[in-house]
Amino acid sequence: MSNIYSRPARPWDLFNKNIEKVLPQIRQERMSICKDCPEFISLTGQCKECGCLMSAKTKLPNASCPLGKWGIIRVEFQKEE
Repeated sequence: MSNIYSRPARPWDLFNKNIEKVLPQIRQERMSICKDCPEFISLTGQCKECGCLMSAKTKLPNASCPLGKWGIIRVEFQKEE
């Protein structure tokens, strides 16, 4: 079984309940970086480089910027008791 960090993020990862989302603060930091980037299309919220909707992509721990401005976050998984 492959680790989510061993492969790039996929759009359907947003719907995978086994993949935790990043903390809101990290998502906001990523979005801030994107919004300051010349490759960000503010009208659609997309990246010209990868074509992704950044409001979704920035939530995924296994996502990264194609220009190397932000990267994969290791999320600690906690088992509920």
